[in-house]
Amino acid sequence: MEAVDFVILLLHPLIATVFGIWLYRHWSTIKAIRLKRGGAWSRISARDRGDVIAEHERQGRWALPTIIGVILFAIFANLHRYVNLNADFNELFSLHGWLGITLALLTFYMTRTGKRIVTQREEKSSTAKMKGVHRRAGDLMLALLVAVMFLGFLRAIQIIQP
Repeated sequence: MEAVDFVILLLHPLIATVFGIWLYRHWSTIKAIRLKRGGAWSRISARDRGDVIAEHERQGRWALPTIIGVILFAIFANLHRYVNLNADFNELFSLHGWLGITLALLTFYMTRTGKRIVTQREEKSSTAKMKGVHRRAGDLMLALLVAVMFLGFLRAIQIIQP
């Protein structure tokens, strides 16, 4: 494997790691507002709650395009493996990939529920039920993210070793 191949194959894991850290910080900030403790709380405790929530909404709009970008890098890396590194077609599919697609679908759902919360808040109707759904989906999303990143680490080792 040449250096160019190595770099192409590592683009997806590196970008995915940055996305995973960003998503964890995004999730932990809102959790800290609710619990009023933890490392994220010390980071945001002096700020206005409305400003923190507005920032959460702004950043949340980037989650879906970002995860789609991460998946596109994975597809590009797999195409490179298939065309240039002569990988078998069956080797391109894995549990890591399917869980990544599930994570993207859950991110799409989170985006929809987040937009619905904003709409309900602007209409001055109750947001409690939708916030509960959004929060539980966020918790599931974080658990799925941990599984995807762990499997991705194992997959990267499997692919890069000669």
